Amino acid sequence: MNIIKSSVLLLAIAAPVAAQQPLVVHYPDATLSNPPNLGFPFYTPGGGSVGLTVRYQVICPASWLAQQAPQAGFVSSIGFSLAGAGIYDQFVVRAGTSDQTNLQPDWSVNLPDQRVQVDLSGTTVRGGGTQQAPVNDWVDFPLNFPFYYEPGDAVVVDLITNIQYPGNGSYLQTSIAYGVASRCYNFSYQPGAQANSFTGSGIKFRFNVEPLSMISFGAGCSSAGNTPPSLNALGTSQLGNTAILNASNTANTGLGLFIIGFSKAFSFGGSPLPLTLGGGCELLVRPDSLVPQVLQGSGAAYAVVIPNNANLAGAVLFSQYAEYDVSSPAIIPYVLSNGGALPVY
Repeated sequence: MNIIKSSVLLLAIAAPVAAQQPLVVHYPDATLSNPPNLGFPFYTPGGGSVGLTVRYQVICPASWLAQQAPQAGFVSSIGFSLAGAGIYDQFVVRAGTSDQTNLQPDWSVNLPDQRVQVDLSGTTVRGGGTQQAPVNDWVDFPLNFPFYYEPGDAVVVDLITNIQYPGNGSYLQTSIAYGVASRCYNFSYQPGAQANSFTGSGIKFRFNVEPLSMISFGAGCSSAGNTPPSLNALGTSQLGNTAILNASNTANTGLGLFIIGFSKAFSFGGSPLPLTLGGGCELLVRPDSLVPQVLQGSGAAYAVVIPNNANLAGAVLFSQYAEYDVSSPAIIPYVLSNGGALPVY
């Protein structure tokens, strides 16, 4: 049995994931400040982050999360209540689950997953409004590595920021939660230094808990008059299970391929993703593996068997579908689908 036929058979027998709606969790609440507050660590008046690198962590405890009753799911983005804009020499976000109830001096004890989730260093980071008329708004940052959450976990957000305050109000402002958020920080952070200050206040943040199914990102592209291919998945990405990549809106005949990788942030050689290919087409996934498909009029499918190996927990499988099309508007004769992320848990 060839790989397409076996994949189609698996599609027929795969059990769909139970219906579950995405949940946005606000910690500690959804109220934005008006007018905006000046908030640590994006900018602190006085001796705070002016010209210094600041590292900061805040924990959303499992006990508080239990009151929100979220189901197990994938956290796909972290949001902050922000106003104004600023050019940041460093703006690095880490985030993940934790079994801690109180923050300790060691960053990696508080947050074992130290992968960089967002890196906007050297760019203008924007909140609501403008520098001259800032207005607090929720700004969400998609994560490089969506992670698995289950009830009983705490969620920790970790930021490293640095801004050279120019004296003209060009910095981000944040809504502050007073006396409810456990945070730790280091005002003059150097690599390897531990947290040295602890308080009970902190910036407000939120995170999006998606169902236990493929997280779609980016957009596909097509030749003129056609519909872009669409990528989704059936099954689950749990250890020992099978996830089935499924491409629809494909050509009846021809050649396609699944692009599979372990990053959506960097391609080979360190080039940043997405990689623009022209005509609205983008490579969204690092091409660690290419799986050819011979199209036979019923879409394309590929079964990914996930080994029951605990060392794989936390990895993220990224994928995209590409199809040969001589009329593609891209610089290569392929049209592409959206991207998809499957965290392994």
